[in-house]
Amino acid sequence: MTAFLAAAAGAAAQGTWERLLGDLDGGDLATALISVLGVMGAAAVAAIVAVKAYKTQQRETRRQQRATFYAEAVRAVEDYLEAPYRIRRRDGSAAARRELTQHVSDVKSRISFYTAWMAIHSTDAVAGTYEAFVRAAQYEAGQQMTAAWRSRPTKKDRAVPIGSPLPRTGADAARAKLLTVMEADLDC
Repeated sequence: MTAFLAAAAGAAAQGTWERLLGDLDGGDLATALISVLGVMGAAAVAAIVAVKAYKTQQRETRRQQRATFYAEAVRAVEDYLEAPYRIRRRDGSAAARRELTQHVSDVKSRISFYTAWMAIHSTDAVAGTYEAFVRAAQYEAGQQMTAAWRSRPTKKDRAVPIGSPLPRTGADAARAKLLTVMEADLDC
């Protein structure tokens, strides 16, 4: 029974094609075939263009996400470098001490997160240069925080301006190198 149905379906399809193509001469058939192939070719080209555009968009989205992540990682170290200024401007209260120590602890935690993330997900060049930036910041800002804690708390508004920036030549040099390495990584 199944063989009979298959034969009948095949004969019906054969008959349909004979009816469709029976009225066409060779030139008409070639024209119809070229038209069909042209439509299929245009659809294939459109699909290829769409896939390439999608891939390009996804690559740019990933690049932008990585650039944002890198900027946040640099920001965490910059927050650490700003800690000596915050400590020097404290009012001397127990609440200010708690707030400042919590702030520095939170910043150090963020730096640890970014350091670990880069060790896992970024290139060796970016991870190593970021760690060098962190070390330079810890060296300079660490000494400056110790000195700031030992200084008298700020009691008057006129004592808020420090006058000149704290030195950070090592951190600035490490940051400049890091930004160059990160930019090269983003251009890949």
